[in-house]
Amino acid sequence: MTPLVGTARVCECLGTLMTQTHRFSIETTLRYQLNTDGWLLLNMAACQIPTQRVVRETIANSSGNAFREQVARDGATRFHGLTVPAGELTITYSAEVERDFHVSDRPWTPHESLLVDFPPEVARYLYPSRYCESDKLVRLAAKEFGHLTPGHEKVVGVCNWIHNHIDYECGVTNAHTSAVDCLTLRAGVCRDFAHLGVAFCRALGIPARYGSAYAFDLTPPDFHAFFEVWLEGQWWYYDATRLAPQPGFILIGTGHDAADTSVATMSAGIQFVSMDIKIENLGSERVEYTVNPVTFHPRLIH
Repeated sequence: MTPLVGTARVCECLGTLMTQTHRFSIETTLRYQLNTDGWLLLNMAACQIPTQRVVRETIANSSGNAFREQVARDGATRFHGLTVPAGELTITYSAEVERDFHVSDRPWTPHESLLVDFPPEVARYLYPSRYCESDKLVRLAAKEFGHLTPGHEKVVGVCNWIHNHIDYECGVTNAHTSAVDCLTLRAGVCRDFAHLGVAFCRALGIPARYGSAYAFDLTPPDFHAFFEVWLEGQWWYYDATRLAPQPGFILIGTGHDAADTSVATMSAGIQFVSMDIKIENLGSERVEYTVNPVTFHPRLIH
C-alpha cells in the first residue's frame, strides 16, 4: 500500500522535523457575461493562516466597482462580494504566497483520535452533508476499509481505493454531483474525488472536510480540490487524484463540501465564459510529490 499524504508532528521518536517553505506567484483571470445587472460572491483569494502568508496581492475587476471583503469566523476563508452592471466582466487576482510544510525524517503513521476528544468545531465534520452522504456509505466503507489499521493507513486505503476505482474524467459530472453519484458513475474530477474521500472517512468515524486550493504543477491549471482528516489532534492533507505535488497546494478554503468553498456564487443572468490560472515557483527548491507524511497545520503535536 503506497501512502499518499499525511502529516508529521514534533516528537523525539520521530527524529528531526524538517520545515520547508515554498514561495509561489498566482495569476488568475475569470471572465463572465452578464445579461442584466447582478452580483458575485467570490472565494478565490489565498487564505491567511500561520503556515501560509500572503506577501502581496491585488484583486480587481473591469467594472470599476469596489469589492467587499468578508472573512470567515476562523480567519482563514475570505470572500469578495461585487455588484456589477450588465455586459462583459473580467476579474483578476494576483498574489505572492509563502507556504510552509513539515515532514519528519522517520516513518510515522498517526492513529485516529477518540470520539470524546473531538473539539466541537471538529466533531461537526463527522456528519453527512449535501454532497457527502456518508450515512449511505457506512456498510460499504466498513467492508472495504474496516480491516485496515485505524488512522493514516485506513485513510490511505480510502485514497488508493478511489484512485483505483474512479476514473478521472472531465464532463461526466457537474455541480450537482454528490459522492454517491460519483460512486455510481465511477468517474469524476477532483471535486468528486474529494467528496468521495470525505464521505468514506466520515462513514468510518473519522472527521473529514473538503478543501480548495491553487495547485502548482497541476495540468491543466485549475482550482483544485482535496480533503483533510482529523487524526491525533490535527488536520492532515490527502488527495486521491495524485495530480499535483502536495507541497504546492496553496489553500483557499475548507468546509463541509464544495458548497462551502464555491469559487463563485452569482445571481441569475451571469454566465461563466473562461478562466486562466498561472502558478509559478519563485524559489530555488523543486516542488515534488511525496509519499512521506506532510502537514500544513500550524499546531504540531508534541
